[in-house]
Amino acid sequence: MEVKIYLRREEIPLGCGSTAKYAVAENYYQVTEVDENHVKLCLLDFTDQPFGKGVVISKSELANFIPCPDYFKQKRKPRDLLIEKHVQSGDRHYEKREFYSAEYEYNQALALDRRHLRAHLGKGKTLYARGEIEAARKIFSTLSQLETLYDKENKHIFNEFGIELRKKGMFEEAISNYLKAISIDPGDEVLYYNLGRAYYEEGKFEEALGQLKKALTLKPDFEDAREFLSQILSSTLKEDQDSVSFHQTGKNCRTDRQK
Repeated sequence: MEVKIYLRREEIPLGCGSTAKYAVAENYYQVTEVDENHVKLCLLDFTDQPFGKGVVISKSELANFIPCPDYFKQKRKPRDLLIEKHVQSGDRHYEKREFYSAEYEYNQALALDRRHLRAHLGKGKTLYARGEIEAARKIFSTLSQLETLYDKENKHIFNEFGIELRKKGMFEEAISNYLKAISIDPGDEVLYYNLGRAYYEEGKFEEALGQLKKALTLKPDFEDAREFLSQILSSTLKEDQDSVSFHQTGKNCRTDRQK
């Protein structure tokens, strides 16, 4: 027997008289077919289980309800909600520089899901902030090896991961992260821009220029990439001019000494 979920929105009066207000209540119902003309409605409780004996109505009355074919796909499990609660709590402690409390919350999340990306990232950042560099590097290294990190749906996480690696001077790891991310989503100009920044901060200016040009090819109006590209070109030109000036001065000095 096919089971469907329907939603019904109802206005509920609050108060009375001129001060009365209305609130919209949303109730979800499990709908099962009784015969070709009737269905049975059962109200769902907070655990999404049918509640009570239900009521039989005609199929034409279902016009007052909204079908929800993806209801269970969109629902989050209590375990997932608990994990998210721990991660959000860890993020709040991290922002307040309460690093031991932050680590505790991330560990609670990881106890429920050892592959949770944000919990790993948060714990790595926390350990690094506490000065436990090697422990943090180990977590970042583990995180970079998790294949689920590189699903398109996790793009914002691997972008944040790459930024954290770069900020912490882990340029090789950051570059490796972005290259792997680009192999999965080669149409994201932001990844090329961030890869360019990582190359630049590692001192690889030619590689940085190449990635910024790719970002601008994908998005010609990408102002941040254009400004960064101009900055690198300007600094490179200045270095070349200084180098020419230095060599010319050096020749004059050697000539003067010879005299």
